[in-house]
Amino acid sequence: MTTFKPHAPWTKSCAFIACLTGSSAFAQTRLIEWGTTLDPVSQVAAAKTLAKSIANPGASNWQAKGDQKRTYRFPEANATIAYRVCVPTSWDGHSKLALVLFLHGAGNDESSYLDQNSKQMVKLADQHGVVLASALGCSSAYGTFLRLPAVFGKPAEVAPLLAQRTAATETANELSEKDVLNVLELVKAEYPIDTTNLFLTGHSMGSGGTWYLGGKYADYWRGLAPMSGPFVTETGYPWDRLVHMPIFVTEGTGAATVQSSHDLRDWRMKNGAPIKYKEVNADHPGMVPLVLPDVFDFFDSLRKNTTGILTGKSSPTTPDKNWTAVFASQGVSLRIAAPYGSGSDRVRLSLVELSGKVRFSGEVPLLAGKAVLDGRSLPTGIYLVRFEGN
Repeated sequence: MTTFKPHAPWTKSCAFIACLTGSSAFAQTRLIEWGTTLDPVSQVAAAKTLAKSIANPGASNWQAKGDQKRTYRFPEANATIAYRVCVPTSWDGHSKLALVLFLHGAGNDESSYLDQNSKQMVKLADQHGVVLASALGCSSAYGTFLRLPAVFGKPAEVAPLLAQRTAATETANELSEKDVLNVLELVKAEYPIDTTNLFLTGHSMGSGGTWYLGGKYADYWRGLAPMSGPFVTETGYPWDRLVHMPIFVTEGTGAATVQSSHDLRDWRMKNGAPIKYKEVNADHPGMVPLVLPDVFDFFDSLRKNTTGILTGKSSPTTPDKNWTAVFASQGVSLRIAAPYGSGSDRVRLSLVELSGKVRFSGEVPLLAGKAVLDGRSLPTGIYLVRFEGN
């Protein structure tokens, strides 16, 4: 079960940020400068409570498989809200399921992207054996106030957008943020979801939602995949919570956001947090069908592989050429490719967090050219590995 706790570094970035309209109504604490004032711990608890009250094991569609259009009653919005859930047709009805939560772009709804390209996304989820959930977001932007042209590396564009906040847009974004959490908890309350394998992705406005909800509710997610939308800033955002978060950013060469995605990629790498990046020859909407297979492969690698190489060469994140960054899955044996021949049946290595804390140093068995380390004592995260003597 996911437990949300206040994260200490947030207290440093929390500020009483007044909207530039001058209204004192906006002088409230925002954990993310350009987001709502909602408290994440309280909102997760509220979503769980609502989901529990709605759960109905006697319903005809309870734990049904396949592509399903659902609705639920959202009392705070005084509305019945649509969402979409796609459950693998091969599911045995008992095994735990990984979940991918998708956030659509502006001008769309919970079904728009899922129906595109002959239901490509639905088919990919089924092929990979994961639950796909898609939220409406109550016709707003999932809690974030960033829009074009406010993208990474353009701080001057942010203030005018925040100046446009009104009581109405505040309420709309709060309901949008809550709706996403409600949908996630509704699916978790009905299906045996593996809470260690929850993934978040979205396109355009949904990419902004992925950054926003990915940071604010980081304890939920195993990995993030924002598509063509670097709607995030260097300041006023809890980057400390994403240091160990695997992130896959994708872009289209013809998208207006491509340069900002380059800047974001380079900035994150420079600051010691590896990031996976892919660019395809397409415009903003056209890039989606080209990268979706890679997005699902990325999530698949995180939930199935014991290691995931994020960078294999010397880079700003690695002290020297002997170091390689790996993603460690808790509770399994890590198998890390050794950079030299197997002249011995053992090898010495050091495993170090990005912060510099040594997690392991010593000899481990060498099997088929891979160093084998029991990962049960390692928290999930990104580590630097050095094979001694190389």
